[in-house]
Amino acid sequence: MWSRNGTAFARLAVVGVLALGLAGCFRPVYGGGTAPAVTSKTFSGGGDVATELAAVDVKPLEGRVGGKLRNELIFALRGGGAAGPTAYRLTIRLKEYGQSAVVDPLADIPQTRTISLTADYDLTRAGTLDPIATGHTVATATYSSGLQRFANVRAERDAEDRAAVQLSERIRARLQAYFATGK
Repeated sequence: MWSRNGTAFARLAVVGVLALGLAGCFRPVYGGGTAPAVTSKTFSGGGDVATELAAVDVKPLEGRVGGKLRNELIFALRGGGAAGPTAYRLTIRLKEYGQSAVVDPLADIPQTRTISLTADYDLTRAGTLDPIATGHTVATATYSSGLQRFANVRAERDAEDRAAVQLSERIRARLQAYFATGK
């Protein structure tokens, strides 16, 4: 295992020193402190990411899936905390698509269905109309369907909820990236 001349120990020491040197290169997204200075006309760049995310107001969406997406996004942005002063407004346009993926060839009944949600969103400063960040994201969820009508309805609803959670996580991640880098 350990050689007599100490080369293994020296290698381990070098790896340890390099690891300590690189540890200072990473900044956690939700870490305290301030974001790096960004030279952008649209980004303030002064606060930390968690504070900026908590200052985003999500406009209401229509429908059950829209309400689920909004609630998940509010929780993801604030972490369950109370709403602070609104500095940004997030407008989301949601579209839902359903399709059959696999059909039983003997009974001609769909066995698997897919729900697709697409969201186009704009982030604007409170009181302005010009978007400072825009994006488009897609989420899909599949569910098994059969001959039981009410089970199919519940499975479709669960798939819509899973897709809404995926959309909220993707939008939150993109907003985090924007607030961390200003891009």
